[in-house]
Amino acid sequence: MGKAKSYALRLLAKKDYFEGELREKLARKGFSQEEIDRTVNYLKEEGLIDDRKLIERYKELSLQKGKSSAYLKAKLLRKGVREVEISFEEELQSALYLLENKFRKEKNYPNVVKFLKNRGFSYGVIQEAVNKFLNGEK
Repeated sequence: MGKAKSYALRLLAKKDYFEGELREKLARKGFSQEEIDRTVNYLKEEGLIDDRKLIERYKELSLQKGKSSAYLKAKLLRKGVREVEISFEEELQSALYLLENKFRKEKNYPNVVKFLKNRGFSYGVIQEAVNKFLNGEK
């Protein structure tokens, strides 16, 4: 287990990984399933990998950047994460942030709707965000 653990710690020193990503990297490196399981269990016990905390961090950063829940879910799915929940309010705040900081065209209903639709926001969020944005609410 020493080599697998050492390799995993080197990887984690550079960036955080989801459990599935780390398992995949260890398997590609040629470690046995037993070594991978022992290494991952050790890292979990030590608190060095925690998918829930990493999901929350990804979620927070994506929403701060004005990304839609569809974008976040797709990104996390590529990393092997199946479940992520984003509330309507969180996605609405993300859409409003995006409109306030990135929208540069004429402020009319069709332009604003298309802007958010092209970025993957749901219809309910688009409707609420557009109404607040065009009425000057926050």
